[in-house]
Amino acid sequence: MRNLYGRLWRWHFFAALLVVPFVLWQSVTGTLYLWSEWWMDRAHPQLRFVEPARAPLPLSEQIQAALGAVAGGQASGAAADAALTAAGHAGVADAPRGHAHHGGASSAGLAVQRVLLPDDPTRSTTVLFQHGNSLPFPVFVNPNTGVVLGQLSGTAWLPGMSRALHGGWPLGQPGSWLLELGDGWAILMLATGLYLWWPRGRGIAALWPRTGAGARVLLRDLHSCVAVWFSAVFLFFLISALPWTAFWGNTLLQAIETNTGQSSPAGFSPGGASVAQFSNASLPIEQAVAAARRTGVHGTLDIRLAPWPGAPVFMTNIGVLPSQDRTVVADPDVGSIRGDFTNAQIPVIPRLVALGVHVHQADFGPVNVWLNTAFAASLIWLTVTGILSWWNRRPAGKLGAPPKVTTGIPVTVQAILVAACVLMPLFGASVLLILLAESIPRLHAHG
Repeated sequence: MRNLYGRLWRWHFFAALLVVPFVLWQSVTGTLYLWSEWWMDRAHPQLRFVEPARAPLPLSEQIQAALGAVAGGQASGAAADAALTAAGHAGVADAPRGHAHHGGASSAGLAVQRVLLPDDPTRSTTVLFQHGNSLPFPVFVNPNTGVVLGQLSGTAWLPGMSRALHGGWPLGQPGSWLLELGDGWAILMLATGLYLWWPRGRGIAALWPRTGAGARVLLRDLHSCVAVWFSAVFLFFLISALPWTAFWGNTLLQAIETNTGQSSPAGFSPGGASVAQFSNASLPIEQAVAAARRTGVHGTLDIRLAPWPGAPVFMTNIGVLPSQDRTVVADPDVGSIRGDFTNAQIPVIPRLVALGVHVHQADFGPVNVWLNTAFAASLIWLTVTGILSWWNRRPAGKLGAPPKVTTGIPVTVQAILVAACVLMPLFGASVLLILLAESIPRLHAHG
């Protein structure tokens, strides 16, 4: 067992080297995202809040005002005329100073990512636009007057920027692959760390740092005990983050759901319709929203339209509890409802994925926000204490990596590692590369 301890200690050490940048990046960007909406309310109240009115304007007019503010008259047909008319009364020039203003720019390559429509009468309507792979930027419309309150650059729109950075932007899919690798190695680091911490005779006292055994032991215990306290939360967040990744989520999970009959009947829409497409669908979107509200869909509606022909209007309510989740799919030409799905109608796997999303986004209220913040802070704590503990223990002038152990690995440990490599293929490929790299010197020695 001593040899196993040494081997796992070595894997824990190298996993930590790989994971530290990932942990710091995800902790910081995740915390920014948690507090982004709160910050936007305080930084830009003139864009986020309006005086409530008895009856807001039709949604199609609100959409056309936002489209006209950014499209510069490039949308086509009668819908473009409506957009320009709305923009003419919108006060676009009143956009706040100090932020990028896109009004009057060509709409070539400009997409409508989504519309955020609150059911709170004191909040503005937000239309999010995107140029290619750049950060999304919002345009805010007063739902009661149709006046465009202003817009922000992608870097000033903290919810979009922090979410994009958390998902690997601006590297695109390679960024997501790196985050998926970091996720897998973080799971290995957690598993090996728990084995290294295991009390071995100390009992429940091992849950508390030893204060009388010297500074080095105290620092190590402050690292390991905090890791154990949050271990279940760490594992939940690491596993529930995998569905968001480009490879595991978009390839492996989709294959699992398809082959087990667990695919969501509601489907999914990435949004991204062109300004002209969204403009032409604005009236059907208005009719679909009205129908959804009549059936009791509450909360902020996230409205999307994909760019391909015939793509449905896709609406979900966000910021609600999982039991209140609704997904409404509507016809893009006439606005009639094609499907209305509640949480109970979604299969188990996508429902669990949705639960992970809710927890990540802190949709369970202020307590959820503070707990997630504490979790992110604990990850930063573990990073700092781990580095300090290594620095204090390493031999002078050396990396201080644990020595190689050449004895065999127990069958149980091998089986767990193989299962992890199969379930997380990118992680498995990286493990194989490392094992191959470690075997090359031995092959040369025998040659």
